[in-house]
Amino acid sequence: MAKSVVAFSLEEFDPTYTRVLVGDANFRNFNFTNLGTLEVITGNVDFEISQVKSLGNLTTIAGGVDFRNSQVKSLGNLTTIGFGAYFKGSQVENLGQLTTIGSYANFGESAIKSLGNLTTIGGTAEFGYSQITDLGNLTTIGGYAYFNNSQITDLGNLTTIGRNAYFRNSQVRSLGNLTTIGGTADFGDSEIMDLRNLETIGGYADFRNSQVKSLGQLTTIGGSVYFGNRTDLEAEWEKRKNK
Repeated sequence: MAKSVVAFSLEEFDPTYTRVLVGDANFRNFNFTNLGTLEVITGNVDFEISQVKSLGNLTTIAGGVDFRNSQVKSLGNLTTIGFGAYFKGSQVENLGQLTTIGSYANFGESAIKSLGNLTTIGGTAEFGYSQITDLGNLTTIGGYAYFNNSQITDLGNLTTIGRNAYFRNSQVRSLGNLTTIGGTADFGDSEIMDLRNLETIGGYADFRNSQVKSLGQLTTIGGSVYFGNRTDLEAEWEKRKNK
């Protein structure tokens, strides 16, 4: 007879009937390859050096998740990761239906090339040394954004970076729909020529050795501004401030 209770701890987990797994889950010492009927994990999840290849019906991980050295290649039906996601060095190729990562996301040295349906990264996003070229539907990064040493050239639908944005030594050429950088903006030694729709920089701005031709729609810089030899931009900013 099938059990009527569907919420279990990891020690009681059975992929044939468990729908909710309560608490943290480290699958390293289990021999199953498919999470089966499991839909929700309420804590943190570690797939490192586990046998799991398929996430089955899993839609929600309330905590953080680590895919390093795992056999997972697709996130399947997973839509929500409540805290951080560590993809660095993983085999994950496809984010599937994933729309939300609640905190940090590290994509370095992963096989992911597009963020697909992902709209929100609540914390820091690290793209350095990743294969990502397309931010997909991403509109919001709540923390720091590291584009240095990445392959991203266009920020696409991204409108908001909550804290610092680092473009130095990046390949980014277009800011896309970006309107707000909440902290520091470092354009030094970057490929960016046009600030497009950018209106607000909450912290300091560094244009030294940048290729930016005009300040565009920029009206607010919350901290100091460093222009270096870019006297043309400095003059434009002084004129704009004094209006």
